[in-house]
Amino acid sequence: MSRSSSLAAVILLVSAAHATVHFLEQSVASVEQVISTDFELSLKQSSWLGLALRLPYGLGAIFAGLLADRFGEKRILVLYLLGAAVICAGFSAATDVSTVYILLVGLGTCASMYHPAGLAMLANATTPTTRARALGIHGIFGSMGIASAPFLAGLVLTLHAGAWKEYYLLLAAISAGLGVLLIWFLHPAAKPPESPETPVGQGEPHHFQWVPYLLLIFSAAASGLIYSGVLHFLPRYLQGSQSLQLFLGGADASAGNLAAAAALMCGAAGQWTAGRLAVARILPIQLAMVYASNAPLLIWMAYADGTSRIIAAGIWAFFHFMNQPLYNALVAEFMSVRRRSFGFGFSNMMGFGVGAVGPYLIARYDATPHGFTDGYLLMAVVALVAGTAPLAVLSAGIATRETESSS
Repeated sequence: MSRSSSLAAVILLVSAAHATVHFLEQSVASVEQVISTDFELSLKQSSWLGLALRLPYGLGAIFAGLLADRFGEKRILVLYLLGAAVICAGFSAATDVSTVYILLVGLGTCASMYHPAGLAMLANATTPTTRARALGIHGIFGSMGIASAPFLAGLVLTLHAGAWKEYYLLLAAISAGLGVLLIWFLHPAAKPPESPETPVGQGEPHHFQWVPYLLLIFSAAASGLIYSGVLHFLPRYLQGSQSLQLFLGGADASAGNLAAAAALMCGAAGQWTAGRLAVARILPIQLAMVYASNAPLLIWMAYADGTSRIIAAGIWAFFHFMNQPLYNALVAEFMSVRRRSFGFGFSNMMGFGVGAVGPYLIARYDATPHGFTDGYLLMAVVALVAGTAPLAVLSAGIATRETESSS
């Protein structure tokens, strides 16, 4: 008979796995300049590095969700971590860019397993009243992982210029170590049984509510374009400021990474704030406001120069990452309890799969490495589009509940 971990232990271990997956996902953006130099890649060719990792990272999530529903979330989490460790170790043997592309596809596939399993485990371990706060903690770890990727890359590149393979060996060790910890210490509780006698609208949902769910998926896909597009080139964007280079010291690549880490740490504050301010009955309005707030900040980033770039990027990160606890808490309301892994899997397939095109869109509109103006203006329009879907969820969700309660 298996024992279950306390809720605090589940949140801590799953959140650590969340930090690691974003560390892995952001890894190529942290060293893309060095890889591009080694293999003489253009800016557009570098965008394909991001696509090679992010496309399977998104598309694999739906299959991972099905597997997690079938075999359990813990097994999928362990498989993701140990598989990522092997792939990261494989970068040390890469001698050409084709091998790098193949390894990035493998890394994205392993990383795709996290969100369907991890989010479902947290959603099943919490209640609607405690979920947003737990997801806020979970999100803080994710933001710390995102920020840690360029930070550690900056340290490694400062110590040894061009050492992107050693950087991936460090990621391999982190992934393997956490995988072993999950094997020994993570003991999730069994999924709650579905009870057809429980009235709809009281407690947790027992089947998918497709209309509001798909509206939220649309907003996630739009937000994913912004997320992947901005983050892939963020170190390169920030390294364009000579004042930042003088302040941080070191080569361009390490200065850009350290500046990106500082900006992205603001995302952790945004996650915490959203988790604290979330109110269940107005989550769609809060989420719409967060999505729309990206637009003016992206316009600022498009025209910012010098040290104002890191200020603009930091404030953008604060507001952008507020969406995650709000979105995940809201979308869970429209999922079947026993099919949440699949539901989160499809959600992440759209968010990260469609979002994988983001780096290409940014690079397509800017011929010079430090421009990004047109690409960021396009992302501002996408942010406004993303903000419309959660508002539609208000009427769709109410109509769905009224139909169900009358049937």
